[in-house]
Amino acid sequence: MADARTRLFQWIADRFPSPAIARDKRLRAVWKILFYAVAPQAPFVMRTARYRLWVHPKKRKDIARAILHRGQYEAAETEAVLDRLRPGMTVVDAGANIGHYAMVAAAAVGPSGRVAAFEPDDENHAALGANLALNEFSNAKAEKLALGAGPAELTLYRDDANRGGHSLIQANVQKQAGASAVRVVALDDYAAQNLAGRKIDFIKIDVQGAEAAVLVGAAKTLARDMPDLLIEFWPHGIRATGADPMRLVEGLLKLGYAMAIVESGRPGNRRPLAGIDALARIDLAHPQAYVNLLFSKENGAAGR
Repeated sequence: MADARTRLFQWIADRFPSPAIARDKRLRAVWKILFYAVAPQAPFVMRTARYRLWVHPKKRKDIARAILHRGQYEAAETEAVLDRLRPGMTVVDAGANIGHYAMVAAAAVGPSGRVAAFEPDDENHAALGANLALNEFSNAKAEKLALGAGPAELTLYRDDANRGGHSLIQANVQKQAGASAVRVVALDDYAAQNLAGRKIDFIKIDVQGAEAAVLVGAAKTLARDMPDLLIEFWPHGIRATGADPMRLVEGLLKLGYAMAIVESGRPGNRRPLAGIDALARIDLAHPQAYVNLLFSKENGAAGR
């Protein structure tokens, strides 16, 4: 019976890709009702605008379920990233999870481009690899590594409250559900060994507070290539690592980056921030408060 339920829901999913669900509230409501009524028991494939992905119906609080119910994931951020990508580019995804941004990038940069997707968690890495294989993205590689300041072996704390919340910092996890040792590498070292001769054009960083360490390990890459950056800016989580979130931003601005906050409804889904004072005026006092910041090397490009 379980197999029949899954086959039925797969038939439905094939006919209602996620863009249709995202556009229509009524269809979204019907879609949710069908999901719980049919109750698929095994993984099935869902189609989005740019890729397909495996959805595990019994796994909650993960990106695939968010896409299942909403029809999309971080729409404004995704469009802001796509606006910066061109065929042939090289993209780094630090904290790739199940691969949303890695797959978006792989489709955008095409066969001549490259995507290096870093995900140290066993379960998320397996899902990342399965999704890349499902889409036959031969230009993207799933690396079971964490990016950081330098080579190390650290503990990754798993978060049962949020499958995207696993962190190298125990204090940044809401509901710990185990821990494991993971390998950490600096992006500069990885790029020298695996991306030699390629300019890195874009880096997305969402590593639950360890963003400052990733940037330290990418110092040579930033100075040489000035890649565009999408960074989850979570002040509380960054402070938990011993880093200063404002100094992180100041360092990028001193390199010559323009800064914008990603907001839907703005031109290019970006609102320019003139400097550190403009960022400081945003209320991020709550321990869980964060924003997604886009750093561009082009003067004024972040607000275009």
